[in-house]
Amino acid sequence: MKNEFLLEGAYWIWPGAVLEDRRNVYADFRYDFQVKRNRGPARLAITADQSYMLYFNGEYVGRGPARGYQWSWPYDEYDLGKYARPGHNWISVRVYNAGCSTFQYLHQAAYGMICAGEICGHKVVSGEKWMARISQANRRATTKLSVQLNYQEWMDARVDDQEWIRSSKRSLRPVGQMHMCPYGIMPWHSLEPRGIPNLGNAMLKYQGVVARATGQVDVKYKNDSNLTLSWFRELGRLRWERVEETDVGAGGINIPVTGNGKLHAVVFDLGRPAIGTLLVDAQGATGGQTVDFFFFEVISADGRPALADPGKGCAMAMSARLVLRKGRTRHEFFQMMGHRYLAVIVRDTRHSLQFQLHLRETVYPMEIKGAFKSGDEELNNIYKICMQTQRVCSLDSYVDTPWREQAQWWGDARVQAQNTFHLSADTRLLARGIRSIARQEVPNGLTYGHAPTCAHNCILPDFSLTWILTIWDYYYQTGAIGLFKEQYGRLERVLNYFRTEGKSKNGLLRFDRRYWLFLDWSDLYREGNPALLNLWYVFALEKLAQLAGLAGKRREQAGLSKEYRAHCRKVIAAFWDEKEGIFCDGLTEDGKRVGRYSIHTQTLAILCGLHASRQKAIIEKCLLPYVRGNEIPGAKPSSFWVTYVYEVLKRSGYGREVVRHIRAKWGPMIPYGGTWETFDNKFGSNSVTHAWAAHPLYHLAGTLGGVLQNGVGWKNILYQPVIMPEYRFAEVVVPTPQGMIKSRWEVKGKNAEVKLELPAGVRAEVFLPGVRDQMAGKNKWLIGLG
Repeated sequence: MKNEFLLEGAYWIWPGAVLEDRRNVYADFRYDFQVKRNRGPARLAITADQSYMLYFNGEYVGRGPARGYQWSWPYDEYDLGKYARPGHNWISVRVYNAGCSTFQYLHQAAYGMICAGEICGHKVVSGEKWMARISQANRRATTKLSVQLNYQEWMDARVDDQEWIRSSKRSLRPVGQMHMCPYGIMPWHSLEPRGIPNLGNAMLKYQGVVARATGQVDVKYKNDSNLTLSWFRELGRLRWERVEETDVGAGGINIPVTGNGKLHAVVFDLGRPAIGTLLVDAQGATGGQTVDFFFFEVISADGRPALADPGKGCAMAMSARLVLRKGRTRHEFFQMMGHRYLAVIVRDTRHSLQFQLHLRETVYPMEIKGAFKSGDEELNNIYKICMQTQRVCSLDSYVDTPWREQAQWWGDARVQAQNTFHLSADTRLLARGIRSIARQEVPNGLTYGHAPTCAHNCILPDFSLTWILTIWDYYYQTGAIGLFKEQYGRLERVLNYFRTEGKSKNGLLRFDRRYWLFLDWSDLYREGNPALLNLWYVFALEKLAQLAGLAGKRREQAGLSKEYRAHCRKVIAAFWDEKEGIFCDGLTEDGKRVGRYSIHTQTLAILCGLHASRQKAIIEKCLLPYVRGNEIPGAKPSSFWVTYVYEVLKRSGYGREVVRHIRAKWGPMIPYGGTWETFDNKFGSNSVTHAWAAHPLYHLAGTLGGVLQNGVGWKNILYQPVIMPEYRFAEVVVPTPQGMIKSRWEVKGKNAEVKLELPAGVRAEVFLPGVRDQMAGKNKWLIGLG
């Protein structure tokens, strides 16, 4: 029987009344039962609002659900066969609800957990036989981790030692009456499978200690509801020492006695950015000692954490607190924290404490198949940090960063999808994200910039156009037209905005002051009729017309093609500056051209195919000087948007310039283990794990590797490797729906040996010095370097 049908017989359960305000609340659930033998299916379907952690017989199983909307709330499925045992078995579930909306979740004033399954012949259904309680160990009056995230965790292990999870003998003592609601009650009208794999469960060990600090405590640390504020006030007064304690050992790290009014902070390094839940094993406490944990991405030369004022901007306050019980405390926190470094802060102690720390990494289980290697370690390390960043930005959705927001920003997602295609050829996060973005809708048809979200100030018209383009990207990667057909009605509603409210009387798209016109983190022209917004519209119309034809919608194709050609003419007439030989950035509200000329506008005009005969001159005037480091006027692309500049240049024969620009701009990011939000990052405020800047991993494949997609489903490629003798060799593996494409070149004396291997069903047009060829299968060439 399918799990959704089993769930129909289960109840949504919650301990006590659910009508009162319950902000930042944790609930514990347990079900004990007997099985005669551990044979047969052991399946469980489960979900909760907002989120859960599932354990079976004391072992961690998984967490979820994937972000979604209550009217069709996602559920997860697990095979528990490897955990089942004859006799006594028990299921433990921790559930969390922020009690408010965030950048990942829309609160509907409803709380609950529901599950159903069959485990070795025993039917499991959430209902009255379950034990449940509201956790009294978690202090609810804390501050949010950031504007975008849930609340800080403040846990008292004296009240809950989590033995109810681990022990077969320690069940829960229910508190109050169980609140039960039948399947299908609002707001959970129906349930749907998550549609993507469950998150991973790799256990990471902190590599060592890299800094220590001592000093005076802040007098407010015991009672301040914002755990980071006291740390922020203490930080500047501490004496810091950079250390290298790499041998943590089986006994963990010792933190010596601080004495009254003093603190000792120890900074641990994971060795790379990661996201997950912190597991703490602490010994030596007499009971009641508080330990704070501060999660961060960047450390200064003297060991000091990079920390912005937690009262300003996004109000990052990435802290958690654990009150220790006497003797040994073992605890796993609930919230997934993105970080590389962890500061453990101990105050007012009279005994030394020993800590063993691990992180349960909870990322999307992406199977890495792509590869890049060259004779230049700088480029190899750039590829590595790009891959690492994309991994930690792949959760239940693509997220901008695992650190500050964990939000499904859709402009970021388009780049991240290309990263993923070149790492694993996996399209599931993209497809789920397309559907997720579609479901949160402005009445006029626009999408939100990220979703689900409470951020009504994050409606970005340009990201609505990006959403359209990702439907094209999905088709171009897979050859499947079904997603376009499924979303066609939603596409029409997005277009309706741009055809009506989003247009000026002159027929051009306008700056709509109700919304955030993002375009890029750059000083771009955004008033009147911005050229860049109109170019994105041209690009979207072109792809939609092609998709409509492929879907057999001939009348719609004809209409979209007509609209596309008409808007191309309007764009050229409005923004082409014949005197300058390039496109200007827009028109003022009274219809006058602005005297601004950004790289962005020129790049997107080329991608749209406008003024094809002038494109070489535009590249030479604007794009090449930029990547060569020359000073030119106009807005410059960010670490995100420069991917489109690279796309133009590598397909126009300027791959060398792309490689050198990547090396210059991403080289400084290597020590941080991830790719920066901006080129001029403000550490502590901007993240160093922004996957919108991880695109060099596919640009290196397309330049030094020479592998460029040139047809739907990768059935055709261009092969034009950039052979740079100073790097000696380069080899890439690009996974595709057809199989693995492998490319390698190596300098041998005055020649370069070039090899290309294609899977069945793929053909290549080959462009090498002195070679123009078409091929399938395997081939190799000896090319003179002249």
